[in-house]
Amino acid sequence: MNNFNSQVGCQTSRDGDDGVLYQFESVEDVENNLQNLEEPLIPVISGSIFNNITASLFLKHSKTRGLLVLEDDEIEVGSYSPEKACPGNGFNLKENAEEVAPRQCLSKNIWNPDGNWLSYYDFPFGVFIIKSKSQKEVIISKAKANKENSLLKSYPLWGGEVKAFMNSAQNTDTCMRRGTCDPIGGVNINVNIIPKTEDDKRPIILFVTKADATAYFKDLSFGGKDSGASVALLLGVVKALSNVRDNDKNNDFNSILKSDFMVTFLQGESFDYSGSQRLAYQLKNKQYGMKAYNISLDDVKCIIEIGPISISNELYLHSTQPDSDETVKEIQDLFTKYTESTDFQFKTRRGMPPASINSFLREDETKSSVLLTDGDTELLSHVFGSRYDILDNNKALTTKVKNLIKIIGNVALQLAGGKESPQVEVEESLVGEILDCILVNQNCTLLQRLRPKTYQLHDGRLNRYSSVGQRSNYSTSLQLLAQELSKKEFDLTKEKCNATFMSPWVPYLPPYLLDDTCYGIIINRTTAQSPAFKLKEYNSTKYSTWTESRWSPNFQVRLFLMASTSENTTMGCCGLVYFVVMSALIFQCHRRSDQIFPSAS
Repeated sequence: MNNFNSQVGCQTSRDGDDGVLYQFESVEDVENNLQNLEEPLIPVISGSIFNNITASLFLKHSKTRGLLVLEDDEIEVGSYSPEKACPGNGFNLKENAEEVAPRQCLSKNIWNPDGNWLSYYDFPFGVFIIKSKSQKEVIISKAKANKENSLLKSYPLWGGEVKAFMNSAQNTDTCMRRGTCDPIGGVNINVNIIPKTEDDKRPIILFVTKADATAYFKDLSFGGKDSGASVALLLGVVKALSNVRDNDKNNDFNSILKSDFMVTFLQGESFDYSGSQRLAYQLKNKQYGMKAYNISLDDVKCIIEIGPISISNELYLHSTQPDSDETVKEIQDLFTKYTESTDFQFKTRRGMPPASINSFLREDETKSSVLLTDGDTELLSHVFGSRYDILDNNKALTTKVKNLIKIIGNVALQLAGGKESPQVEVEESLVGEILDCILVNQNCTLLQRLRPKTYQLHDGRLNRYSSVGQRSNYSTSLQLLAQELSKKEFDLTKEKCNATFMSPWVPYLPPYLLDDTCYGIIINRTTAQSPAFKLKEYNSTKYSTWTESRWSPNFQVRLFLMASTSENTTMGCCGLVYFVVMSALIFQCHRRSDQIFPSAS
């Protein structure tokens, strides 16, 4: 991957690289034995010791030709975060990316103290994770057989070849000009609860949350504690507010409220807030939406971001606004009043840690904004940005999220000028299903109902990595859930539903529908690519510039028996001598062929 001033990740030469397999069983094993190995090497290590210490040692060792990381059978680790110690470094409020030095934080407040920056190393060799149990067993047996030889001196030895050639190089500006990389981003999914008309000038209460996740090996980006529970929580808030809307028989809900609601799931946030930067840019320049939904940042009354909330019941309301900001004070007062009647403690804090909300504050520092999260001065999760960031659903988590949905839903209603409503309740079974889909199984029961029968996924956790393009299993699944939870029923037949123009509602006919029911939704998908790519400012320090290299499709790891370098040289020399001698012999035989084979006459 590349940004405005560097490249990170790993790659091999165009034809691949090979070396002798050698297993290291601990960090101490690497420290003590690596420098004694003189042959071209492909180390084999467990995932738990793939960190900045071992990475630095392998980078310094000139004979390293690749690295095989074996996925751990046990997924519980104390602390492991390959991310920055200061997420969004250079793109938070009052920070300048031009001042960023490699693997150093601009802020003195370290939000992720476990961060070891591993994801931001540049490896000149391929790094592969091996997940298959049978493949791991084969590799371990070959590597251990090699290790039994003293310093790899007894041949033949088992070798490996890794091939993962990347086309881009240097930085984003260079690779975009050469056409060898693509912008990272994905899509932002924006949900509106109340239909707007062009005469409706009510301000917007904007709820946002980071929707994506990352890990060194991108296919294992689960982000359960980081943003998974927050996404499920905000989906529940969408359902809660939709319940209030749909039970409003006299249209009191719409007429009484002085503000409208918009809920946005931001992707690309793992890459210096790409998605929130794009939304903030669109709002600032009035490029978001059409007709009634063509809104600007001035139309936004306040922004409430839901950060990590899964670990503690002690939650913090972070804001940079002064005490004179009445909207922020109202938000804080509304939340803190629930401290006495619930299991949660809500506390206010001055300042803004790394969060998506910084993108909006960089466009308008005076905007009323609050971050709700369980972190006070640092992240509570010790596995941020890693493949170990998983979260299993259970009764306690389901109950916690259900109760938070009720609190946030009622805060939203009161903030908009309404009152608390019993309709804000969301069934606990539905909350559990949403959590299962986001955290545990992408082939969950709820998504099975919502997807077309021809589009089904295997069991396993939902990979929430934001890559290039706007289509992924995750973005599709997230949109399906948002549609289902925000839908409104109309008194129309299925045929009239498709034929009737219900602006701003869009007809929604889920695949499970067996009767003539007609539903409508108000959902807008927008690109989460950084504004830098719209402006073609590929060396921008104001906006994120992360790109992903285009690569050769022939990714592979293969094993084979290899002879020593001296043996190969000897065999090569012998072959050359044999070739010269035989060539001379054939030449002489050809010259004297008439003597060797005299004619019959």
